[in-house]
Amino acid sequence: MRPQMQRTAIIGLPLLLALTVAAQQASQPLLRSRRSGSAPNRSQSNASPPGAPSTLPADVWGTYHFDHLNESIELDLEHGKVTGYITRLGDSETDSNTPLTYFFDKGAVHGRHIEFQTRVLHGIWYAFYGTIVRGDAEAQTRDNDGYYVLHGTLYTHHPATGDEKSADETVEMRAVDFKSMGS
Repeated sequence: MRPQMQRTAIIGLPLLLALTVAAQQASQPLLRSRRSGSAPNRSQSNASPPGAPSTLPADVWGTYHFDHLNESIELDLEHGKVTGYITRLGDSETDSNTPLTYFFDKGAVHGRHIEFQTRVLHGIWYAFYGTIVRGDAEAQTRDNDGYYVLHGTLYTHHPATGDEKSADETVEMRAVDFKSMGS
């Protein structure tokens, strides 16, 4: 009787291990935002799964126009991570017409989906969630403005403390289409 019990235990062990692994892989936790005006979570977007390699064309990385003349977004892809910065002119009393550079704090690309967040500078930080699409038909080559468009949602955050990201900040959200700059 004892040898038969050992065989049952040996046969049952792989089945138990397979069921345990399957249960662990069945669900992936999602980060959810506590603030109503903040960035979307992955369960509500049409984004590719986290970790999916970029399916964007190789030449989409570069400079895009930002809100005003002489303001821009610089995008680059390094090791599957979006890096770059936003350059704009200050508009408050203390930094009026002063060039400000908002370096990316976080950035990622998942399939066609791109996202980034900047560091806080002069009481503001930005977050973008969207993609890069082919732009105007008049832009015949990558050398023309608007050949690609950074299309998505831009969030402008105004932290209550002024110098750190916080849960009690004012957030402005708007749909944007930033055109690529020609060479």
